[in-house]
Amino acid sequence: MSQITETQSSPKPLIIAIIGPTCTGKSDLAIELAKKYPIEIISSDSRLVYKEMDIGTSKPTVEERKLIPHYMIDIIEPGKDYSVGVYKKEVESIINNVFSKGKIPLLVGGTGLYLNSILLGLSLPEAKPDLSFRRQLKDFTQEDLYKNLNELDPKATEIIHKNDNYRTIRALEIIYKTNKLYSRLRIMREPPYNVTWVGLKYENKAQHLEAIQKRTKSFCSNGFIDEVKYLITKYGELDLFRKTIGYSEVIDFLKERIDENKMIENISLNTKQLAKRQMTWFRANKKIKWIDIDHYNREDILSFIEEGSFAKTSSISIS
Repeated sequence: MSQITETQSSPKPLIIAIIGPTCTGKSDLAIELAKKYPIEIISSDSRLVYKEMDIGTSKPTVEERKLIPHYMIDIIEPGKDYSVGVYKKEVESIINNVFSKGKIPLLVGGTGLYLNSILLGLSLPEAKPDLSFRRQLKDFTQEDLYKNLNELDPKATEIIHKNDNYRTIRALEIIYKTNKLYSRLRIMREPPYNVTWVGLKYENKAQHLEAIQKRTKSFCSNGFIDEVKYLITKYGELDLFRKTIGYSEVIDFLKERIDENKMIENISLNTKQLAKRQMTWFRANKKIKWIDIDHYNREDILSFIEEGSFAKTSSISIS
């Protein structure tokens, strides 16, 4: 088995990040790398933290998680609050534990805020969610909320997308609770890691959409509708489900607002829009080495990461 060994002493330990938009095979690639190298995988997906949301989130299987250690999956029940601040604290502890075993943490996912909180030294204000305040905002449109945020803290709207309802509300909540500007509390610090960033994307957008459509149909033929039916029976029609692509559309189908074909079409198109938003977020990070997966097979991609990303860094080589 190949091993990654240090070639130069470095004050910063190595972390690998496999990132990119949804439906690009990030998790599968991470598992393949972990089979070859002393790697443990940490999810950076804001939905994988929730138990029982399995099919619609493309969660790694139980068998895969037994084969390779995975973290930040199935840690809380739907309906319970979870924040990037909690994620950051828990993952930093996990990373130190992985390092203590002489292994390499590999972060994989598409939630840019989670990744940036760990790997770009993003420090966010500590403020617990205020459910009463959030309920007061439910009657306002996202356009109104974003306009309000822009009036209170114009610099905050430079870092929060106009359609990002969750982060718009979170920024308003922080301003409300702390009486301080969100943009001033959001600090970037130099991270204590040497990060190898690998991004997976499609150059051909039509091919990406085709992959999304294929995955959506696979979800729906492998129990996804039953999964959603079970979840809303157990937990009710949570905001979490309504704000998660796939789950929201299946709820509309179960309520007979749309037929199955329209449900599949809506999931695919909304997933495509999510991928576009994710790419907008990731393009700000110039450290990412992008691989167009429609031009390379899996062996080529692995070789690129091993020889290009690993061997050319100052801290590791392959032997």
